[in-house]
Amino acid sequence: MVEMLLVLAALSILFGAIYSGFERLNRSYTAENVKAAAQQSARIGVEMMVQDIRLAGLDPLGTAGAGIVQATPTRLQFTADGNYDGDVEDGFENITYELNGTRLEQTNHLGTEVLLDNVSELRFTYLDADNLPIPEVDLASRRPDIRVIEISLTINRPAGNNPEVSRTYTTRVRCRNL
Repeated sequence: MVEMLLVLAALSILFGAIYSGFERLNRSYTAENVKAAAQQSARIGVEMMVQDIRLAGLDPLGTAGAGIVQATPTRLQFTADGNYDGDVEDGFENITYELNGTRLEQTNHLGTEVLLDNVSELRFTYLDADNLPIPEVDLASRRPDIRVIEISLTINRPAGNNPEVSRTYTTRVRCRNL
């Protein structure tokens, strides 16, 4: 009987160690998957903005007056003559990106769409032709000087029993038409 109790005690310790290791691996696996998903979401959100921002100021006929309409650290509005008709009156030629609470939103001819949730920070930094940052207080008067826009986007995601995961993706966009 004593031998049986010793075997049961040894098995209990062994199974406890196995379970503890499994639990640790499971938490690590969950955390890594959440990190990868957060990074991927941030990258996709930024790349969607990059495609549109590269067209900012597109004015092939020189009559549309396309360009940056509003530039703040948390909001970017611009126009582009996407249908080459000489004006930017069509809704799809006026695009806005901004952070509304924890949602990255795009406004265009379809209305306002949520591109990403759980965004904790969206920051636009504007640079001139010499790649020098334009001070925030000068943005309104120096909008025509903007040539490069740096986008920084931070996403937070819950990771089960682990602490929340935060990932930041930053890139620079050279505006081809400004």
